[in-house]
Amino acid sequence: MQRLGYLPLYSMLFAMQCARSMFIVLISWFTLEITGNVTSVGKVLICWQLLAFTVGPFLGPHLDRLPRRHLFVFGETLHAVGVLLLSLVAVCLSPIDIPIAALYVCACLISLGSLLSYPCSQALLQRTGKDMLARAVAFSLLCIQLGNIVGAALAGLCLPLTGVGGGLTICAVWSFVAVASTWLLKLDNDRCVRMPRANHGLLLLAGVVSTVGNPRLRASLCALMLAYASAHASNALLAGFARDDLKLTGELYGWIAAMYSGGGLLGSAVLARFIDKLDASVFMTVGSVLVSLATALLSTAHTFAEAMLWQGLIGLSFMMIRVAGDVAVLKAVPNRMVGRVRSNIEAGIGLAAIAVYLIASFSNLGARHTFLGLSGLFACAAIAVVSLERGQLRAAATSTPRQPRR
Repeated sequence: MQRLGYLPLYSMLFAMQCARSMFIVLISWFTLEITGNVTSVGKVLICWQLLAFTVGPFLGPHLDRLPRRHLFVFGETLHAVGVLLLSLVAVCLSPIDIPIAALYVCACLISLGSLLSYPCSQALLQRTGKDMLARAVAFSLLCIQLGNIVGAALAGLCLPLTGVGGGLTICAVWSFVAVASTWLLKLDNDRCVRMPRANHGLLLLAGVVSTVGNPRLRASLCALMLAYASAHASNALLAGFARDDLKLTGELYGWIAAMYSGGGLLGSAVLARFIDKLDASVFMTVGSVLVSLATALLSTAHTFAEAMLWQGLIGLSFMMIRVAGDVAVLKAVPNRMVGRVRSNIEAGIGLAAIAVYLIASFSNLGARHTFLGLSGLFACAAIAVVSLERGQLRAAATSTPRQPRR
């Protein structure tokens, strides 16, 4: 990809993430309006994770075989169609008349679109070239965090101004902006990759072996599962925490949700500056420890300012892990296998998120105590990440030949 192709790429990632950030805030508040139950939020949001865990790995070989640009366009359009259907439901029916099954159906359709578009966006990002990959990943995540902030804040503003239906319509528009940006990408080659169709199972197995067999990918998988588990904990619990524990309105809840990305924005800006000068594993280990600590501190918040501060710290630690993990994955995996490996990683992330959503959905504790309990689980995962990274350092030290003494 030429340098002039970077701007459409970053625009695509910004618009795509803006749509997802808006959707999470809007669907969380909409679910609370319909059911009045905090635990119902996690039951709706878990649809994406279930599909990522059960369907995602089987899509991987197809993502590597077909043109990534076309698959991204199809997936993002499917995402927009699902959001528009949900918007139609919100406009035509009152909250008391909307069946919860309608939310599940729309959420599954939207999730299926994301399963297609997100791995393809990673493959398109990798095409920027190995020499600038770390910096390109850092800058792309900077744009993604801007999209998170804009999307969450815009959703918070839409709730009192246009309602859920109007906010979802704007959310779908952002997906179409991502589609338009994709067609502006200048790719040297985006043709179909010839693969034996009869060996779909072997291709699937090769992706699993590549994901689990590489020590660097194992550490990255564990760290990314931890980071996204913290993100999904906020998705499932933050709306109820803001409404019931902090007694805040929907608009202020949107600002707290946006602060997660505010911390991530700060982290991605710093990482874009120093990612080439420091080992990415440093960011991965520090971020893993910090995310568990910040989650515990969030459970102690009693004011809007405290929630903003700790939510921002969680976002900062999440971004440290994500940049380091994405750089490690894209450096270790050839472009012809990105779809399979990334789908397997998304399946692992989905498994961690399913556990978080199940805890949030069936816990008899309030959001505050659930945050505190999850922080203990995150601390155990952080210890595992640190152990894996230290094991890699020891292995690298023993495999490096010593210089003979003169």
